[in-house]
Amino acid sequence: MRMRRDRGFTLIEVVVAFAILGLSLSVLYGTFSNSIARTRQDASLSEATLLAQSLLNRAAAETTEFTEGEWSDFHYQLTRQLIAAPVKQSAFTIPTERVTARVRWVGGHGPREIELSTLRLVHRVSP
Repeated sequence: MRMRRDRGFTLIEVVVAFAILGLSLSVLYGTFSNSIARTRQDASLSEATLLAQSLLNRAAAETTEFTEGEWSDFHYQLTRQLIAAPVKQSAFTIPTERVTARVRWVGGHGPREIELSTLRLVHRVSP
């Protein structure tokens, strides 16, 4: 009597296939979760950069020396500082100031900060 061998998978083959599938899915899950976290960080950085640029534009219209506040999850500061002429040079014809916008927020890896600064001429209006 001849034994007939059925075609199909053995239990060990099925277990090995599920183990490989499980490892593959865990690697894919890790990759996707890292990319989602990175996307959130990039979105926060872009939003903070736009806020800092907006603050620098706002500085042209306002004359206050220091501005501080909060917007959404961001804490911001806008400071101005007059720039003196370098040593052994005559004073600037038009006063110049450094305007600095600093934005802080808490990201996925702790506190984050971005700082943008620019120089601008101070136009004094005669009364």
